[in-house]
Amino acid sequence: MSTGRYRHLLVDAPKGPPTDAEIAAIEEAVGAPLPEELREWLAAFNGGTLDYTFELDTEAGPFPLCFYSLYSTRRPSPARPAAGLILHELAMERRLKELRPGLLPIAGDGGTSVLYVDLAPERRGSVVAYVEGLPAWDGTPEGCFVGVAPDLPAYAAGLYLNTVEEPRRGG
Repeated sequence: MSTGRYRHLLVDAPKGPPTDAEIAAIEEAVGAPLPEELREWLAAFNGGTLDYTFELDTEAGPFPLCFYSLYSTRRPSPARPAAGLILHELAMERRLKELRPGLLPIAGDGGTSVLYVDLAPERRGSVVAYVEGLPAWDGTPEGCFVGVAPDLPAYAAGLYLNTVEEPRRGG
């Protein structure tokens, strides 16, 4: 069980809170200090699995998003690949999606959809997602960036336990 403002969420296999050096490396890479709610998020969930769903309001109605694979500040062992590490995912997202400055990836859906915290001064702390092709939602097969919540606590408050027995589907 988590503590602090995220104590209502159950996380599986977190890696433990990030070290000061790990936080400093992320801040240097993104060019901004991490907000307190993101530091708390990382302390509670760092690299764990969060099997919850968030319903995004769209013109076509609510659309479920499940970003269950939380990115980590460290590898569980040196032999493990870098995939899933915040700094690795940041570099990949910048290269593949021409990520705008300030976006920090914090979770994935197991496919190509990604959850971010925006650290740009004018959007500081807001939660954004890149959602891969949703023709039924917006009529386009391409992915797009969408605003999800004003901040991490609002995102966390909107999560509900994924109790459906089916293959994971993300957005």
